Amino acid sequence: MKIALAQIHPHFGQWSANIQKHERYVELAKHNGVDLVIFPEMSLSGYSLKELTPDLAVTLQDDRLNQIAQWSNDIDIVAGFPELIPGQGFAISSAYFHQGFILHVHRKVYLPINGMFDDLKDFRRGKTIQAFHVNEWTLGMLICRDLWHADAVQALVIQKAQLVIAASAVPLRSIGEKGPNIHDFIMRSSRSYAERHTIYFAFSNRVGFEDGICFYGGSMIADPFGKVVAQAGYLEEELITADISLDTIHRRIAAISLKHEEDPSLLLSAFDEEETL
Repeated sequence: MKIALAQIHPHFGQWSANIQKHERYVELAKHNGVDLVIFPEMSLSGYSLKELTPDLAVTLQDDRLNQIAQWSNDIDIVAGFPELIPGQGFAISSAYFHQGFILHVHRKVYLPINGMFDDLKDFRRGKTIQAFHVNEWTLGMLICRDLWHADAVQALVIQKAQLVIAASAVPLRSIGEKGPNIHDFIMRSSRSYAERHTIYFAFSNRVGFEDGICFYGGSMIADPFGKVVAQAGYLEEELITADISLDTIHRRIAAISLKHEEDPSLLLSAFDEEETL
């Protein structure tokens, strides 16, 4: 399977302009023979919505999402948006579009409330982290701060996810000799998750300025050996691609059999009563 990360600068609060941008990148991905194109967190609306959230949030039945769903007859798409959940409030969501429909939706579980962010003021937390199937692959989705929590990744690994998608809006805080300092953490985390759990890990980050915040990019794809097989630059819009293969996962399992050794029941036992000695 060939996947692409669309590292874009969303137009703040402009659904129409963002749909047009998504269409351009979808067409570019199709031209490059891509099977799945992954956009960043809140790619259809912009991130720092605050009091604009009620005006920009959509239900899953909205015609604007249906338009993207139609494109997915030719290529699978992951796109992010503020979701209105009738009777429950708003969520930061990413949808997986496949063969003309929304196949799966992930709602951001871990909402940051530190520094420049206060997501919990406007959005409710997602309640589940679920893997899903697309053809022969098992996939899982996370959104930005979710990937900072190992239990979120572990939840997908237990469900046999082979590709974890992390749509993100990670800001630039400081710059070191090698570039954005935060990128060292993202790089280490992505490679470690991929190698430790024998999966592909796709980090799709946005770029551009919004509400005084600079989002740095640096999107990447790590393979089951912990190797970065595709890497975007900083600050600029870009489409990067990589071929991923179940054979690579199987070769990694053959090389070191951690997958066969793991016992998910041990995680569940952590919530049981303490063992009597």
